[in-house]
Amino acid sequence: MAAWAVRGWGVGLGLGWALGVLGGCGLPTWEEEPPACAALFPGALVITEYLNDPTGADTGKEYVELHNPSRETVDLLGVTLFTARDEAAQERAYTFTTALPVDAGTFVVLGDVRDGPLPEHVDQTYGDALGALGNSAGLLGLRCGTRVLDTVALTAPEKSGVARTYDGRLVPEAEGNDDLSRWCDAPETVPGGTRGSPGSANAPCPAVADAGASGVDGGRVATCLPPGALAPREVQSPRPGQLIITEVMANPRGDDTVGEWLEVRATAPVDLNGLTVGTDTSGTRLESERCLSLASGETALLARRRESDVNGGLPEPLATFSVDLRNTGGAVSLRVGSVLIDSAVYGPAQDGVATQVSAPLTEDARGNDVLTSWCAATEPYGDKGNLGTPGRPNRVCVSADAGVSQAGCIDRTTGQSRALRVPAAGSLVLTEFMADPSAVPDALGEWVEVLALREVDLNGVTLSNETGSTVLESPLCLSMKAGSHAVLARSEDASLNGGLPSVLGTFGFGLGNGAGAHVLKLAVRGSLLDSVAFTSAAIPGVSSQLDARARDASANDAAGAFCPTPAGVTYGVGDRGTPGRENRRCAP
Repeated sequence: MAAWAVRGWGVGLGLGWALGVLGGCGLPTWEEEPPACAALFPGALVITEYLNDPTGADTGKEYVELHNPSRETVDLLGVTLFTARDEAAQERAYTFTTALPVDAGTFVVLGDVRDGPLPEHVDQTYGDALGALGNSAGLLGLRCGTRVLDTVALTAPEKSGVARTYDGRLVPEAEGNDDLSRWCDAPETVPGGTRGSPGSANAPCPAVADAGASGVDGGRVATCLPPGALAPREVQSPRPGQLIITEVMANPRGDDTVGEWLEVRATAPVDLNGLTVGTDTSGTRLESERCLSLASGETALLARRRESDVNGGLPEPLATFSVDLRNTGGAVSLRVGSVLIDSAVYGPAQDGVATQVSAPLTEDARGNDVLTSWCAATEPYGDKGNLGTPGRPNRVCVSADAGVSQAGCIDRTTGQSRALRVPAAGSLVLTEFMADPSAVPDALGEWVEVLALREVDLNGVTLSNETGSTVLESPLCLSMKAGSHAVLARSEDASLNGGLPSVLGTFGFGLGNGAGAHVLKLAVRGSLLDSVAFTSAAIPGVSSQLDARARDASANDAAGAFCPTPAGVTYGVGDRGTPGRENRRCAP
């Protein structure tokens, strides 16, 4: 059984973003370049604060705060910030033409600064592009091309000079901030001081009077009673990356409905009250008047039944859930509202054997994102002959037993687990590669382009050359539509890799620059999908591309099938190539 957690939902979207009509010579033309932000998905950035009515003149003082709720750095290059009277009227917009990375879990502040240096709280100005934000109405939003990432309705503060903030009790997310009841005026933290928190987490909004006893009600996080306390406190819900699935028992010996369990580990102090444990079809919300608390570094057991005489002799679970973990494989997730905290995809479960994350990799949310981080448990627990370490440290996985071949992936469109679309020989074609970039170092800027002739997933596909190999792995489906191109690169960060478009997967070995025997191969489960051999030295800053008239795994083997990208055909910050786009014809 293999399992690992979702890192993000923005992998490889927007390939073939703007393929135009065929030109008069039969060559494809491009109406526009794919936006640099093409990999971003709705909710990848969240609007969490804005100052739309500063004291005195608005000009130069307004600002908008954005939050990156994911575990990956998000770059604003190509993103459009816009405001409008409503969804279809009087829009004004500003598009980022330079890189502005936003680290995972952090905030960035964009300001209406038109002259002089930026104030300390503003990271970048949008100048006069948006004009003045509506003081009491209107729309504020983010998009990439035509795909909307987030929008909020502008509302009026109680008085000028007060920012409107999304409730600091809640995990920032793009659906939640549509609810106006979750917004409030920033509190006065210093008498007579600034009313706002640009660039940092927001303060809690005043709780509503009818909030429930536990969980979330009406957009307000409710309270729980700590052990030994006389008065309740507010629930501290986990954010993405603060709670990690570290072990899964989907097929215990005996009755699954009483013996299944999950182990989770906190990377920060959190409460599990209101957390939903779910699969791709159902979920259970954890409810309790007492605080289901975990300290940073503490693990907890979530089980189907609490009684040790029926659950196989488990230690005391922190909470119970009722969803079924399918023996044939599936997905299990942790959510707060609609926000995904962590998820794992697993294949057919071994009878009586849990799957666990290797002990050294349970310290960080990224540790369980790789298939080889997981392995079968070997230590017995309880009284039914099951193997696992519920509530105890996991063992160290080794290469001989870590993981098994990936059985499924999470579809980016539906958000649900499905079977892999495994490519067959000839369904993938190596069409272009950059072995010696000039704009950035080789270790950051090398890349390979692949063409799909039918709809496939690249999960489990191995890219290799004469010096190394990389298996493409992700809990998300690395899907390609028929006729689309995918870019595989040394780095997925557009600010570091020379301005590549959306990168579907990364590899860790170098491409040879000098003359000699070189080869690139694509394989899956031991079967060769395509290969390209070449002996010529790379031209600095110029990719080698397959003639646009050759589009199959046989044609790219012919002598002269590849040629240097023509002069004037560039990408990103200036190197020559067509990554993610149709190639040009080679000269006769």
